Amino acid sequence: MSYRLSQSEFRAKHLSSYDAASVEQYEAWTRQIGESDELAVLADIAQVFEFAEGMSGLDAGAGTGAMCRILRRIGGLELSALEPSSLMLERLINKPELNSVRTCQGFCDSPNDQSLFPSDYFDVIISRQLANGLYDPLAAMANWRHWLKPLGTVLIIDGFYSRSAWASLDTDFADCLPLAANQSLVTVPYLLEIAGFTVTHAGMMQATNALLSTRTAKYLVVAKVD
Repeated sequence: MSYRLSQSEFRAKHLSSYDAASVEQYEAWTRQIGESDELAVLADIAQVFEFAEGMSGLDAGAGTGAMCRILRRIGGLELSALEPSSLMLERLINKPELNSVRTCQGFCDSPNDQSLFPSDYFDVIISRQLANGLYDPLAAMANWRHWLKPLGTVLIIDGFYSRSAWASLDTDFADCLPLAANQSLVTVPYLLEIAGFTVTHAGMMQATNALLSTRTAKYLVVAKVD
Protein backbone atom coordinates (compact mmCIF):
# COMPACT_ATOMS: atom_id res chain seq x y z
CA MET A 1 0.00 0.00 0.00
CA SER A 2 1.39 3.41 -0.96
CA TYR A 3 2.03 5.97 1.77
CA ARG A 4 0.20 8.64 -0.26
CA LEU A 5 -2.02 9.21 -3.28
CA SER A 6 -0.51 8.68 -6.70
CA GLN A 7 0.30 11.85 -8.60
CA SER A 8 -2.55 11.23 -11.05
CA GLU A 9 -4.99 10.77 -8.15
CA PHE A 10 -3.75 13.94 -6.50
CA ARG A 11 -4.06 15.95 -9.70
CA ALA A 12 -7.60 14.75 -10.26
CA LYS A 13 -8.59 15.71 -6.70
CA HIS A 14 -6.82 19.05 -7.01
CA LEU A 15 -8.61 19.98 -10.23
CA SER A 16 -12.01 18.79 -8.98
CA SER A 17 -11.62 20.99 -5.89
CA TYR A 18 -11.62 24.11 -8.10
CA ASP A 19 -15.22 24.26 -9.22
CA ALA A 20 -16.88 27.59 -10.04
CA ALA A 21 -17.70 28.31 -6.39
CA SER A 22 -14.18 27.55 -5.19
CA VAL A 23 -12.63 29.69 -7.90
CA GLU A 24 -14.92 32.57 -6.94
CA GLN A 25 -13.88 32.15 -3.30
CA TYR A 26 -10.22 32.16 -4.35
CA GLU A 27 -10.76 35.25 -6.49
CA ALA A 28 -12.47 37.03 -3.60
CA TRP A 29 -9.35 36.35 -1.53
CA THR A 30 -7.04 37.76 -4.22
CA ARG A 31 -9.18 40.89 -4.49
CA GLN A 32 -8.26 41.63 -0.88
CA ILE A 33 -4.62 41.98 -1.94
CA GLY A 34 -4.28 45.75 -2.07
CA GLU A 35 -1.60 48.13 -3.28
CA SER A 36 0.28 48.01 0.02
CA ASP A 37 0.50 44.21 -0.19
CA GLU A 38 1.73 44.30 -3.78
CA LEU A 39 4.33 46.97 -3.09
CA ALA A 40 5.56 45.03 -0.05
CA VAL A 41 6.16 41.93 -2.19
CA LEU A 42 8.08 43.98 -4.74
CA ALA A 43 10.10 45.65 -1.98
CA ASP A 44 11.09 42.26 -0.55
CA ILE A 45 12.09 40.99 -3.99
CA ALA A 46 14.05 44.17 -4.78
CA GLN A 47 16.30 43.49 -1.80
CA VAL A 48 17.65 40.33 -3.42
CA PHE A 49 16.83 40.39 -7.15
CA GLU A 50 16.71 43.04 -9.86
CA PHE A 51 14.43 42.75 -12.86
CA ALA A 52 15.72 44.10 -16.18
CA GLU A 53 13.97 45.49 -19.24
CA GLY A 54 13.00 42.77 -21.70
CA MET A 55 13.21 39.85 -19.27
CA SER A 56 10.93 36.90 -19.99
CA GLY A 57 9.23 35.56 -16.88
CA LEU A 58 6.97 32.67 -15.94
CA ASP A 59 4.46 32.77 -13.09
CA ALA A 60 4.26 29.08 -12.15
CA GLY A 61 0.96 28.20 -10.48
CA ALA A 62 -0.54 31.53 -11.49
CA GLY A 63 -4.06 30.98 -10.18
CA THR A 64 -6.26 33.88 -11.25
CA GLY A 65 -3.29 36.19 -11.76
CA ALA A 66 -2.41 37.75 -8.39
CA MET A 67 1.36 37.49 -8.93
CA CYS A 68 1.06 38.51 -12.58
CA ARG A 69 -0.74 41.63 -11.40
CA ILE A 70 2.09 42.41 -9.02
CA LEU A 71 4.69 41.86 -11.74
CA ARG A 72 2.75 44.14 -14.10
CA ARG A 73 3.95 46.99 -11.87
CA ILE A 74 7.41 46.32 -13.31
CA GLY A 75 7.67 47.67 -16.82
CA GLY A 76 9.23 45.81 -19.72
CA LEU A 77 8.60 42.21 -18.65
CA GLU A 78 7.33 39.54 -21.04
CA LEU A 79 5.06 37.48 -18.79
CA SER A 80 3.71 33.96 -19.14
CA ALA A 81 1.40 32.17 -16.71
CA LEU A 82 1.22 28.43 -16.04
CA GLU A 83 -1.86 27.13 -14.24
CA PRO A 84 -3.55 23.68 -14.25
CA SER A 85 -7.12 24.86 -13.60
CA SER A 86 -9.00 26.01 -16.69
CA LEU A 87 -11.43 28.02 -14.55
CA MET A 88 -8.56 29.84 -12.86
CA LEU A 89 -6.96 30.63 -16.21
CA GLU A 90 -10.29 31.89 -17.55
CA ARG A 91 -10.43 34.45 -14.74
CA LEU A 92 -6.85 35.52 -15.45
CA ILE A 93 -7.37 35.86 -19.20
CA ASN A 94 -10.48 38.00 -18.74
CA LYS A 95 -8.67 40.65 -16.69
CA PRO A 96 -7.92 43.62 -18.99
CA GLU A 97 -4.71 44.48 -17.17
CA LEU A 98 -3.39 40.96 -17.87
CA ASN A 99 -4.44 40.64 -21.51
CA SER A 100 -0.81 40.60 -22.69
CA VAL A 101 0.14 37.66 -20.45
CA ARG A 102 0.69 34.43 -22.35
CA THR A 103 -1.06 31.50 -20.72
CA CYS A 104 -0.46 27.77 -20.62
CA GLN A 105 -2.66 25.19 -18.89
CA GLY A 106 -0.78 22.51 -17.02
CA PHE A 107 1.10 21.34 -13.95
CA CYS A 108 4.86 21.65 -13.55
CA ASP A 109 5.94 18.87 -11.18
CA SER A 110 6.22 15.78 -13.35
CA PRO A 111 8.92 14.89 -15.89
CA ASN A 112 6.12 14.73 -18.46
CA ASP A 113 5.45 18.46 -17.90
CA GLN A 114 8.90 19.44 -19.18
CA SER A 115 7.62 19.62 -22.78
CA LEU A 116 5.27 22.52 -21.93
CA PHE A 117 8.07 25.00 -22.68
CA PRO A 118 11.34 24.79 -24.62
CA SER A 119 14.68 24.69 -22.85
CA ASP A 120 16.51 27.98 -22.18
CA TYR A 121 13.23 29.88 -22.58
CA PHE A 122 12.79 32.12 -19.50
CA ASP A 123 15.06 34.55 -17.68
CA VAL A 124 13.15 34.20 -14.43
CA ILE A 125 10.53 31.84 -12.97
CA ILE A 126 8.46 32.95 -10.00
CA SER A 127 6.21 30.77 -7.89
CA ARG A 128 4.00 32.26 -5.19
CA GLN A 129 2.10 29.97 -2.84
CA LEU A 130 2.90 27.01 -5.10
CA ALA A 131 5.71 25.15 -3.33
CA ASN A 132 3.44 23.95 -0.51
CA GLY A 133 1.15 22.33 -3.11
CA LEU A 134 3.76 20.53 -5.21
CA TYR A 135 3.41 16.75 -5.31
CA ASP A 136 7.00 16.39 -6.54
CA PRO A 137 9.07 19.50 -5.73
CA LEU A 138 12.27 18.03 -7.19
CA ALA A 139 10.59 17.31 -10.52
CA ALA A 140 9.23 20.86 -10.61
CA MET A 141 12.68 22.29 -9.89
CA ALA A 142 14.23 20.12 -12.60
CA ASN A 143 11.66 21.43 -15.07
CA TRP A 144 12.28 25.03 -14.01
CA ARG A 145 16.01 24.53 -14.49
CA HIS A 146 15.33 23.12 -17.98
CA TRP A 147 13.11 26.07 -18.90
CA LEU A 148 15.50 28.73 -17.60
CA LYS A 149 18.20 30.32 -19.73
CA PRO A 150 21.83 30.04 -18.58
CA LEU A 151 22.23 32.18 -15.45
CA GLY A 152 18.43 32.30 -15.15
CA THR A 153 16.81 32.74 -11.76
CA VAL A 154 13.97 31.12 -9.82
CA LEU A 155 12.18 32.97 -7.02
CA ILE A 156 10.02 30.96 -4.63
CA ILE A 157 7.60 32.74 -2.31
CA ASP A 158 5.70 30.65 0.20
CA GLY A 159 4.54 30.48 3.80
CA PHE A 160 5.15 28.39 6.90
CA TYR A 161 1.79 26.61 7.01
CA SER A 162 0.90 24.15 9.74
CA ARG A 163 -0.83 20.80 9.37
CA SER A 164 -4.02 22.36 10.64
CA ALA A 165 -4.11 24.68 7.62
CA TRP A 166 -5.06 21.65 5.52
CA ALA A 167 -7.53 20.10 7.96
CA SER A 168 -10.66 21.44 6.27
CA LEU A 169 -9.95 19.63 2.98
CA ASP A 170 -11.47 16.26 2.11
CA THR A 171 -8.01 14.80 1.48
CA ASP A 172 -5.26 15.18 4.06
CA PHE A 173 -2.78 16.87 1.74
CA ALA A 174 -0.45 17.44 4.72
CA ASP A 175 0.47 13.77 4.35
CA CYS A 176 0.57 13.88 0.55
CA LEU A 177 2.60 17.00 -0.31
CA PRO A 178 6.24 17.17 0.91
CA LEU A 179 6.19 20.94 1.57
CA ALA A 180 2.59 21.24 2.79
CA ALA A 181 3.56 21.87 6.40
CA ASN A 182 7.17 22.96 5.97
CA GLN A 183 8.48 24.87 9.00
CA SER A 184 12.14 25.20 8.03
CA LEU A 185 13.86 27.89 5.97
CA VAL A 186 16.45 25.35 4.83
CA THR A 187 14.18 22.76 3.16
CA VAL A 188 13.47 24.56 -0.12
CA PRO A 189 17.08 25.76 -0.60
CA TYR A 190 18.29 22.22 0.08
CA LEU A 191 15.98 20.82 -2.59
CA LEU A 192 17.04 23.51 -5.07
CA GLU A 193 20.68 22.57 -4.56
CA ILE A 194 19.86 18.92 -5.21
CA ALA A 195 18.11 20.03 -8.42
CA GLY A 196 21.29 21.78 -9.57
CA PHE A 197 20.66 25.39 -8.59
CA THR A 198 22.94 27.74 -6.68
CA VAL A 199 20.97 29.37 -3.87
CA THR A 200 21.73 33.10 -3.53
CA HIS A 201 19.17 34.03 -0.88
CA ALA A 202 16.88 32.40 1.66
CA GLY A 203 15.09 34.59 4.18
CA MET A 204 11.90 35.99 5.58
CA MET A 205 9.95 38.65 3.68
CA GLN A 206 10.34 41.56 6.05
CA ALA A 207 8.05 44.10 4.33
CA THR A 208 5.34 41.53 3.62
CA ASN A 209 5.41 40.02 7.11
CA ALA A 210 5.14 43.48 8.69
CA LEU A 211 1.68 43.99 7.15
CA LEU A 212 -1.39 43.39 9.31
CA SER A 213 -2.94 41.54 6.38
CA THR A 214 -0.22 38.85 6.48
CA ARG A 215 -1.56 35.99 8.58
CA THR A 216 1.09 33.39 7.77
CA ALA A 217 4.80 34.29 7.79
CA LYS A 218 6.18 34.34 4.25
CA TYR A 219 9.67 33.48 3.04
CA LEU A 220 11.56 34.08 -0.20
CA VAL A 221 14.20 31.84 -1.77
CA VAL A 222 16.25 32.89 -4.80
CA ALA A 223 18.41 30.49 -6.80
CA LYS A 224 20.31 30.67 -10.09
CA VAL A 225 21.15 28.20 -12.81
CA ASP A 226 24.88 27.45 -12.75
